[in-house]
Amino acid sequence: MANRRGMVWRVLAAAAVLLAGLVGPAASGGPVTITFWHGMSGVLQPAVNELTEDFNKLNPGIVVQALYQGNYGVLNQKLIASVAAGNPPTISQVFPTWTDQLIRAHAIVPMERFIKGPDGLTDEQLADILPILRQANTFGSVMWTMPFNKSLYLLFYNVDLFKELNVKVPQTWDEFVAAARALTKEEGGRVVRYGFVVRPVTDYFTTMMLADGGAFTKPGGREVAFNGPAGVEALQWLADLVNKHKVAYVKPGFADDDFGAGKVAMYFATNPGLAFAKAAVGGKFTVGLAPLPYKTTRSTLLSGTDVAIMARATPEQQAAAWKYIRFITGTTGTTRWSLKTFYMPVRRSALDSTLMRVYLRDNPEHKAGLDSLEFARTEPSMAEWQEIRDIIQEAVELAVLGKATPQQALDQAAAKANRLLAQRK
Repeated sequence: MANRRGMVWRVLAAAAVLLAGLVGPAASGGPVTITFWHGMSGVLQPAVNELTEDFNKLNPGIVVQALYQGNYGVLNQKLIASVAAGNPPTISQVFPTWTDQLIRAHAIVPMERFIKGPDGLTDEQLADILPILRQANTFGSVMWTMPFNKSLYLLFYNVDLFKELNVKVPQTWDEFVAAARALTKEEGGRVVRYGFVVRPVTDYFTTMMLADGGAFTKPGGREVAFNGPAGVEALQWLADLVNKHKVAYVKPGFADDDFGAGKVAMYFATNPGLAFAKAAVGGKFTVGLAPLPYKTTRSTLLSGTDVAIMARATPEQQAAAWKYIRFITGTTGTTRWSLKTFYMPVRRSALDSTLMRVYLRDNPEHKAGLDSLEFARTEPSMAEWQEIRDIIQEAVELAVLGKATPQQALDQAAAKANRLLAQRK
């Protein structure tokens, strides 16, 4: 699916150029209506709707329609189709890899145009956006998007069980294996509770690769580096949790339901997963958060999407879109968003706000995400990385299921990824 998406994106540029001159004038005599496509489901959707409703009340000349499009995969497919057809939304959530594709297709306008415009941000307001987020939204020295729902990978754990068994929250890989062993429980010759669950997905592998000092690509970005010693060691560590230590099982899907049912004591997820974890747990025990375990280097992976303004929108719609984006990413907006969804706030001022200070006073364990910001890393933002992620995932599945050694699986993946990068212009 990812390969087909990549091929589709590569043929959009010519079509988008032809369509760019066909934008009609804005309707006159009424409010400016804009659409915001997003993938915020479940407990996250009400938070999007609430912010949007508040904006609409405060701005009677603008009507923002926040429209859920399905999960990120579905959102991506719909966005590709809408750009090709010439009828995209006004604003859309986008991953950095999508942004690279959209820039090449001439399908979005640079956010910097509005940041530096008459209703833009002061230097102080721009600097207030966390540096790693400004970096992740910048392509070729131009800020094309604005950070919105950003998250970090953390360790989720059953606080009550840790206390009952007198298990220390692990910091290193060795401590993690020991904790997982202590938390695994057998009854009648079968395991009824595992210490950990390994999701055979790219992010489980790359987070641990970074925790061993690894890198995604070699300098210059023309060849991958994930099959180097750190990558092999990280994937071996994950596979060993399942096949050697037998303290973890493999599950492709999300782990919060198993966590809530007491089938597993620890798992990795991004901080907005806390809302889903709490819903699954239903108050049966306390959910704890901690930084990821590491081998040589404290690190975590920055995830989540940004927001982009589409080039097909009229000037009036683009101006309204920027006003809405300023609202949801400003200090108050991003603080409210963070407290309702557990996503990271995108501004330093939000971290220092009274609302955030009061919340952290009452929920000190949630500082784990904020504390992890200082050592967060980002994936490559090149368009090809969307396909490379799927290539890596195939390697992770082979290794953790014992169908190939980590070195074999990663070398095969690296060869495919390097062929893809060689085609990049």
